[in-house]
Parts: sequence; structure tokens; C-alpha cells
Amino acid sequence: MSVAARTARRKAVLPALSLLAFMMAVGPFGDTEYTPAMPAMAKALHADYGMVQFTMSSYLVGSAISQLVYGPASDRFGRRPVMLVGSVILILGALLCMISFSIWPLIGGRLVQGVGACAGGVIADAAVRDAFPAERRQRVYAKLNAAFALAPAIGPVVGTYVAHAFGWHANFAILLGLSLLLGGLVWVYLPETNHDLDKRALELSRLWGNGREVVTTRGFLFYVVLGGLCVGVVYTALIGAPDLVINVLRMGSGAIAMVAGAILVAFVIGTGSCALMTNRMPHLWIIAAGLLVIVGGAGALMGVALVAGGRGSFAAFLIPIAICFVGVGLVVPVSTAKAMAPFGDNAGAASSLMGFIRMGVAALGTIAMSAMHQGSVYDIPIVFLALAGVAILFYAVHLLVRGPPPDPKKSKTR
Repeated sequence: MSVAARTARRKAVLPALSLLAFMMAVGPFGDTEYTPAMPAMAKALHADYGMVQFTMSSYLVGSAISQLVYGPASDRFGRRPVMLVGSVILILGALLCMISFSIWPLIGGRLVQGVGACAGGVIADAAVRDAFPAERRQRVYAKLNAAFALAPAIGPVVGTYVAHAFGWHANFAILLGLSLLLGGLVWVYLPETNHDLDKRALELSRLWGNGREVVTTRGFLFYVVLGGLCVGVVYTALIGAPDLVINVLRMGSGAIAMVAGAILVAFVIGTGSCALMTNRMPHLWIIAAGLLVIVGGAGALMGVALVAGGRGSFAAFLIPIAICFVGVGLVVPVSTAKAMAPFGDNAGAASSLMGFIRMGVAALGTIAMSAMHQGSVYDIPIVFLALAGVAILFYAVHLLVRGPPPDPKKSKTR
């Protein structure tokens, strides 16, 4: 097919950015929208709060596993049918959660929801690569990533008021409605953007070969695991904050919305600082700065817990948590970019494996939080310090093997 013919076909199937943004946002919104209702869910289901936290772990496990499937499946069968399947799974998961009246069906429903939730991000990313010319993709991704970043921050704000007004089942009714809307919009408006189906995309030999090539690429696992540990900080904060605010500090549910707002502002500060630093210093220095900020915030949070116990002020706990998210905002963009940098034609396999490993590492963090839950001010800082400590150890080993980053001042004088 000629270049002109490919360009004409690409224009004919150009998907709407608003639909792609909605596809990317529904999953992350569902990650967090129900978290403010966790204390109420524990009481209503007569379950330990640690078991309610495990609903996030099961969600992340489902999301991690499905990351490996959606990309190759959409290469084989097309973007549109695979997105429709993901939408149906998301609907079923939300329905199971909404009608659950005991903890284990809820955990199972969240697992199903996680399997369906990540379809939107994977397919939207692939559709952009299919339909938009290379010179436009960066701007398109920037717009879509804004929706992807805002959705999980808006989720707890919405979830707080929905749970307060209508009860915790209403949180999943909202997700069910959004899932139905997503499925309908995909059915009516999403065009097929993959016109070169790969019949071998799901062959085990192909999947194994692509995966081995990605995993053995120098630096890939280092950057992905670091990113996963930082994403683990995000999810442990989301499942730990409602317990800290409502059950430990005895604050109203509206305080959870304040936590979500502070986290969003802190993350924006971190990512903005990362953008400013990117062209001014080596990437390993930026990562080191981010890890030190996370450790500093986690250490300050532990200090507040030791000094104040359950009598500390809300702000005394909120500020160190926000500081940790500044560090997360420094590490995640750099680690993502460096992990994906070596890959061209194999970018799909690399993206799937990155999502699988990241979500898997984050799931381990939430499982640890659930397992050691004591309902005290120490839960969050202990897990934060553990995740940050592992990240720093991993970083130190990497430096021992690879050596320190170059000094930019010396590089300029050469």
C-alpha cells in the first residue's frame, strides 16, 4: 500500500480524542472512586478493614494480568472488538461489586473489574499509534495523559459525596453507569484503526520471544520496577488514607477529598519539576532526587506518627503524604520514558510488560498493607518506608553495576 493510500485510510478512521480520553479515564477513575467508602464498607460487610483494602489488591492483580493480553489480542483481532470485550468485562465487574453483600464476592468483582479496566488505556494507546501521524502523536498523548492523570484524583472527590449521600453501593452504581456508557460509545463511535491484523500475534512462541527480548533489554527491569514501587506508594496511600482519616483521626468524610486534592497538587508539582529538570541533569539524578523526597516524606510521616500518635492534627499527617507524591511525580515520568526508550517496533510488547510488572509490584505493596493492617497511624508510613527502602536499595545496586551518572558540567567542558 502506498504512503498516500495509508494516509487516506488513516484519516478515514481517525477516532475522536474525546472518546479516547474517556476510554483512558474510566479505568483510573474506578481505581479510586470507591476508596472513600472503604470504612463504611468494612462496617456494612462485617469485614476487617484489611480485607476491604484487599479489594484494591485483587483489582491490581486483574489489571496486571490483562495487560499482557489486550495488546497482542488487539493486534490479532482488531482494536474495536477487543475494546468491546473489555467494556463488557468492566460492566460485569461493576455489577458484581454493586450487588455484593459480603467481602469475598466484592473481592471477586474487583478482580473482574481490574481485568476490564485497563482495556481502555491499552487500546487508546494502540489506536493513536494506528491512526495519527508520528508528528501529531506526542500532542495527542499529552492530551490523553491529562485525562489519565486527572481521573484518579477526581475519583475520591466524587466518591466521598456519593457514599455520604447514597451509601457505598452507589459508588459501584456510578461505575456501572460509566461502564455502560463506555460500551455504548465504543459500539457506536469507535472505528477500527488496525487494518493490518497479525494472525500470529497470539502465538506462544511469538509472545515468548517478544517478552524475552524486552525483559533482557539493558535497564528495562530497573526502570520498570522503580516505577512500580512508586506506583505502589500511590495505591497504598489511596487505600490507607480513608482508614487514617475516618477511623484513626476521627475526621469527617470530606477530609478524604482534601487528601485527594493535596495529592493531585503534589503530583503536579513533581511532574512539573521533572519536566524542568529533564534537559538540565542526568536522569539518574532526577530519580535519586525523587526517591530522597519520598524517603524524606515517609520519614516525616513516621515522625509525626511517633510524636503525635492518634492525636496529631490532620495537616501534620497530610503534608508528609503530599511530599511523598512530589517524589513520585519526579520518578514515574523519567522511569517510564527510559524504560520505553530502546523500543521501536516492539513498543507494544514493552508497554504490556511494563504495565504487568508495574501493576504487579504495586499489588504487592497493597497486599502488604492489607496483611499488616492494624488500624493505626503507623500503617501508611511503614509501607511507604518499605517501598522507598527497596527502591533505594535497587537504585544503589544499579549504580554499583552501571556506575554513577556523568557530571553535566564536565561533559560541557569536553
